[in-house]
Amino acid sequence: MSFDFFDANLKDRPLDVFGVENGILDYLVRVDDVHLEELGLTKGTMKLVDTEEQAAILEHVGGMEPEIEAGGSCANVLRVASQMGCRVSYSSAVGPDLNGALFARELVRAGVKDCLARVDGVTGTSIILVTDDGERTMNTHLGVCREYRCEFLPFDEIRRSKIFFTTAYIWDTPNQIEAIEAALVAARQAGCRLVVDLADPFAVDRSRDALLGHIEEGLALIFANREESKIMTGLDPEAACRDLATKVEVAVVKDGVDGAFIGHRDELIHVEAHSVEVVDTTGAGDCFAAGFLTGLLRGKSLETCGRLASLLAADTIGHLGVKLSPDIGARVETLLASRD
Repeated sequence: MSFDFFDANLKDRPLDVFGVENGILDYLVRVDDVHLEELGLTKGTMKLVDTEEQAAILEHVGGMEPEIEAGGSCANVLRVASQMGCRVSYSSAVGPDLNGALFARELVRAGVKDCLARVDGVTGTSIILVTDDGERTMNTHLGVCREYRCEFLPFDEIRRSKIFFTTAYIWDTPNQIEAIEAALVAARQAGCRLVVDLADPFAVDRSRDALLGHIEEGLALIFANREESKIMTGLDPEAACRDLATKVEVAVVKDGVDGAFIGHRDELIHVEAHSVEVVDTTGAGDCFAAGFLTGLLRGKSLETCGRLASLLAADTIGHLGVKLSPDIGARVETLLASRD
């Protein structure tokens, strides 16, 4: 059965999703585990680093040719959603440097409308070290992302959107917090569906009180994984999803190879994960979110949204970086045509 996520007033809006968060240019490098040990890095984590630390990491892996792509969790979601046919727009801060130009170019090439602010300083970058088992270890320098302010918000874009999307990463510096709070107020006033991805245990732990406040105010949809939902609720994935679904309209808790739970009121749906050969887990959760939002925008059932999300998450794991297979569009249409 289809799930009507949008009321009549939203369906005619010209923009499907507007997102705001940290615009990061990703440098993806394949490494052996020994490099992580030599650098003193904890495998599978995201670490904020300063300029000197990041330079030291780059020097350590010197000679290994990186793959470069526009990153940041929200930008990843929007790039993939655009590939699925959604109309999307994005705001963040980038510097007037080569990395900022590369980020903007990749964004536009992916079909995402550029609402970026150009701010004096360096564009945010992340050195992502990918080991043979596909696990990624992220070393992120936020640069001018941390300078994002209310004055950079494109309020007209928010009012034109069906969905307002962000992640817990944005609750960082005082000016970023002021900006995201103002954006959420504007989105609520405009009647947008508010969607938040908890994104990372570090970010959730840092901003739990603020996130709980927005859950209490009412969110249309929240995404979390096992660790993030544990921080928020103290519960394991299935119970956490049931708990969150009493507070938000739709709750999604991802549980890795054990699939994902989708909660809506007293309904709980379990969606199985695909069994795939892992190349790189970077952006798997972002692709999951993009697939789920695409399903909602197509008016599909929550189960179908979850199956589409799982398909995209599994597909990107087979590539280095946030990429999808050439035949993914046909596979998506086959899945959507066979359900609802």
